[in-house]
Amino acid sequence: MEHTIKIQPLDPLMIRDGRPFGKTAGARAHTLDTVTPGVVAGTLRSLLRQEILNKDISVSTNKKGSPVSQITVRGPLYTLGESVYFPMPQDVGFYEPDASDQGAVTFLRRPVEEKEHQDEMGFGFLGTGVTGLHEDKLWPVQMPVELLKPLKSPPAYISADLMIRWLCDELNEEQWSKKVDSWGSTKQSSSFIEAFPKEIRTHTAIDETTYTAKDKQLFSTESLVLPPDLSFIAKFKTPEWLELTKDINQLHSFGGKRRLAHFQELTSTDCSEDIWTCPDAILQAVEKQTVTQQTTYLRMVLATPAFFSKGWIPGWLDEHLESTDKLKLDHQEQCPPLVKLKLRWACVPHWNAVSGWSYGAKKPKAVRRMAPAGSVYFFEVLEGDPVEFVRKFWLQSMSDRDRRLAFFDKEDGYGLATWGIWTPQKSKEDTQ
Repeated sequence: MEHTIKIQPLDPLMIRDGRPFGKTAGARAHTLDTVTPGVVAGTLRSLLRQEILNKDISVSTNKKGSPVSQITVRGPLYTLGESVYFPMPQDVGFYEPDASDQGAVTFLRRPVEEKEHQDEMGFGFLGTGVTGLHEDKLWPVQMPVELLKPLKSPPAYISADLMIRWLCDELNEEQWSKKVDSWGSTKQSSSFIEAFPKEIRTHTAIDETTYTAKDKQLFSTESLVLPPDLSFIAKFKTPEWLELTKDINQLHSFGGKRRLAHFQELTSTDCSEDIWTCPDAILQAVEKQTVTQQTTYLRMVLATPAFFSKGWIPGWLDEHLESTDKLKLDHQEQCPPLVKLKLRWACVPHWNAVSGWSYGAKKPKAVRRMAPAGSVYFFEVLEGDPVEFVRKFWLQSMSDRDRRLAFFDKEDGYGLATWGIWTPQKSKEDTQ
């Protein structure tokens, strides 16, 4: 049975990064910029173990413990009020206003298709170099002609309504600039959420005999301060042997320092299933492009960080950057792939260092580099049914399996992806 859980943090959250934090005077425990899927998955599984121990569920005697760690969890997504939010896609860039413009400058990052237009650009492949790896397979991308300063406080999260329009390739640079300008003046627009601010607390150790501060025991911690109404949404599926006798509705620790959050199960009346279903507008856009154009182009935008066995390149792409038989959902292993894709370009910012704590080994997990949420991969559909593919792979994990058995990235919700269409740039004049 599938369950959708709403997580409402009640305290600033401390989501530790991989930097060491020991008994050193002046040490600081740093936090990540957001909540990772591993934190959400681990907390939900701890909550389910608690349910088993409380004997509120029926479970066979040999199914306690480790099977709970393999329950598949999807999330987190963000909700503020009634709206769902996704990480900001990185194929749209915002820059400070120049001398001739009063508002923010927007630039859409798109690969250039034809070879003749690639030659007339006169510069190399962004991120791969003119003689770099895969330059004979990837298409170049056009960048702003003038040097511009990135916007100081760009939006970090985008509403589902605006994201759907973007995935349908409906927004141009002027529309983006107007929306960012209207949001930037007050930060009250429902279209975006700014990056979460961090709170720094200073602590000291207390001598139990004198009740005074110990010498050289000063340290500090960072925490994320979330908007009061912001919540996380996650979904998990319980196996047949694990039947919850009542809906989840309780307080539980979340993140470091055992900060509290309220966990509540959403019902069908809360439209919980709509969150995880591909919108009809995107399916119609993919179908329209498939019917009206010679080639279909799909975009994959990561909603959560993804582990790929080849670094920033998914392991389900071969040496020619074409998808292989690995591009399947777990329950479709016996079926042929729905589509064959070829990577044309990717917009991947600096990697995220993701670690965690292993309760089984009772030690920190190894730090790994992941493609950040918001990364965009541009594909050309070589064959297959893109409409059915997008319908089935919407918010499914595109992560690879780690060869080390300690990691369950696909089960933890890493690499959840949204899908949409894109159109290659035809010429330099189209972007000016």
